Amino acid sequence: MIDRRTLLRALGAGATVTVAGGSIVSCTNRPTGADRDPDTVRVWGIWASDSDVEADVVEAFSEQHPEVNIEISQVPSSGESDASSVITSVRGRTGPDVYFSDRFNTAQFASLGLLEPIDPLIEEYEGVSPEEFMSGWVKFATDELFYDGQYYGLPMDTDTRGMYVNLDLADEVGIDRELLDPGNGPLTYDQMWEIDEQVSVQDDRGTYERVTWIPWDDQASLLTWAMTSEVSFFDNETCRMLLNAPEMLAVAEMYAGWVERLDFPRLDAFKATYEPPNSPPTQSSFFSDRQLFQITGPWGVQSLADYKPDMNYTVTHLPVPEAGGAPVTWAGGFALTMPKGASMSRAAWEFFKFYAGYEGQKILMNGISRIPTNLETIKDPEGWNPDISFFVEIMGVAKSRPPLPVGTKLWDAMQTVQESLNQGSGTPEGLLDEAQRYVDPTMQQFCPVTLPEGYGEPDPNFDVRGED
Repeated sequence: MIDRRTLLRALGAGATVTVAGGSIVSCTNRPTGADRDPDTVRVWGIWASDSDVEADVVEAFSEQHPEVNIEISQVPSSGESDASSVITSVRGRTGPDVYFSDRFNTAQFASLGLLEPIDPLIEEYEGVSPEEFMSGWVKFATDELFYDGQYYGLPMDTDTRGMYVNLDLADEVGIDRELLDPGNGPLTYDQMWEIDEQVSVQDDRGTYERVTWIPWDDQASLLTWAMTSEVSFFDNETCRMLLNAPEMLAVAEMYAGWVERLDFPRLDAFKATYEPPNSPPTQSSFFSDRQLFQITGPWGVQSLADYKPDMNYTVTHLPVPEAGGAPVTWAGGFALTMPKGASMSRAAWEFFKFYAGYEGQKILMNGISRIPTNLETIKDPEGWNPDISFFVEIMGVAKSRPPLPVGTKLWDAMQTVQESLNQGSGTPEGLLDEAQRYVDPTMQQFCPVTLPEGYGEPDPNFDVRGED
């Protein structure tokens, strides 16, 4: 006799099953929208590698709602901005009721008519305003789900960014640990370069043997430095992109100077030596004690526990431009959405709310060591893995990428500018002008559009300790 969880775990192999109350039946395509069985909820769920944790969420929901049938499928996408599976399903009337998707894509998917707004469901089933209901989740995450005056999903996990520090290496070169204590605030860019003079080592041929940081490695990027410099990408008043504005140009020129100072080809060769493509996860320049700082997300905690458990490390804030500058980080993550043609039934809403709410997030975040976005889950000491506490605590200063219907173009443009600067194949001014010409005309097709009220500001409701 095979149990429900065993079958759900088989989803990792691409299976599709139905949880029908306490029994399991075969899954068939059903009609969409109003023609669907209101007590059957079709879900395109989490990535297959974590489907066993999602199975726990489904099981907990089914225990409370045995009358609801949950059909789970893993529908892979081919990239961060890929919408092909959703477009095909919406056009073919075979889409799910609930879709686990990259939150940053929501405004773009909504602008294309691929998603249903959830405001009517909140008003019908919760009896409160959408604004009041959404205040139960961290604001930067709900901002990413807001487009044209409505919300298009509930935020799931998130992933703030910090700077990991190899403390033994810091001690070896004589760096004052007070500088590395996050309680003392972020390092400045100038301090990073002062530390670089103590740490980086090159042989007689100029080959790097040890480095301080790599400003384009992992989660370090031109976008990250624009975020820490608090650059605006979009002007609400004019509905224009600001990719070639003076503030963005200053960041790009600074970044280009870093590329030249560090000598990109030599640093690229260093990475290829100590962290070659397709190397095992145990092999990295940071793990091998040849890199002092590594900028990445909370998943790095688990990687260190798995592959470098003896490393003596801490995590501190991302560096900022000026002394005394406030900590800043940026965050991404995933959400639950409802594609066009979803049943929009009470059963679908109850599952949607459970999965993305306190109970579902508590199960999921502990299982995958990510950060919850539901405020009740955040305040629960058992709602997330305490090993990632630094990343949870800095959510109060986290920013999201601007929720715009040109999100994919913006992302691609920033990546192109960075890669071109790394290769020295253009000037910052010329590259940013080109990025503006690439993104802004498309943006104009959607105007007028405004970002959510308070976008980019600290979240007034965020309190990780649950204090009143």
